[in-house]
Amino acid sequence: MRITEVDHRRPDARRRVISFCDGVAEMHGHGILSDHLRLELEDPSTDPAPILVVGLDDHDGIRGMAQASVANGARVVELVLPGTHESPPDASLAESLIRAVIGATDPSDGELIWWIRSHDHWYAEVAQSLGFDERRRLLQLRFTAGVDDRDRLAGLSVVTRAFRVGHDDREWLAVNNAAFAGHGEQGSWDESTLARRLASEWFDPEGFLLHEDDDGLAGFCWTKVHPPTGHDGALGEIYVIAVEPGRAGRGLGTALTASGLVHLIDLGLREVMLFVDESNTAARAMYRSLGFTEHHSDSAMGLAL
Repeated sequence: MRITEVDHRRPDARRRVISFCDGVAEMHGHGILSDHLRLELEDPSTDPAPILVVGLDDHDGIRGMAQASVANGARVVELVLPGTHESPPDASLAESLIRAVIGATDPSDGELIWWIRSHDHWYAEVAQSLGFDERRRLLQLRFTAGVDDRDRLAGLSVVTRAFRVGHDDREWLAVNNAAFAGHGEQGSWDESTLARRLASEWFDPEGFLLHEDDDGLAGFCWTKVHPPTGHDGALGEIYVIAVEPGRAGRGLGTALTASGLVHLIDLGLREVMLFVDESNTAARAMYRSLGFTEHHSDSAMGLAL
């Protein structure tokens, strides 16, 4: 096995890596890279460019990949290796890829954050052996719609309208960044960050719900639909939800979540997911009151550079 860094700006190299990731995603039956890393992988103009390290077999076929992208004052790394519960990914290859990323990362990037998903739990020992420790835990919650839930949620919802691309961008960014000030992934978006999402294949302005009052944008609930994968059907997601800080404490978070759920149910979806920090007890209680339950958790493992 040869470990080598590839140039993200070369179209042929980028296509090979994307094809490998898509093949592993199909094998696993779920998405592989997070939105942020996937969008940077697809965009050759990303600056600073992500670090891409691959493990090649004797025939130059890709057997594993690590991508490290800049986000919020750190390098965020994720691994893509084939494997199953019966035949887990190669731990020695995982360690070699992470070591190569560490060697290629500029110490001025501050720290390396390795996201270990629940289905990749076997990487935890590798992370600990390399000196990583847990910095954050993210919970995925799930909601399953029952026959009476649509009417119940409609009674809790609030009036919304669809996002207008090119019109609402700046006001939305201001509310988003204020609501998520200090948040790892969500609190420092700029116009290019938003533009990448708006250009995604999955983006639907009708599912990007804005609620306004007399003073402007009061909050939003941005939903997403994941297509069927493997043996699972289509899955809805409360992708991002926030209330403008000056309107906090009025129950808008509950109302906006209910509005998003009604929208997804009306699309024919019964299963809906969302992510929430384990430490955000207030949000977890609110989601629980609407019917969400914990599905699994992911860990952010950190290493000072």
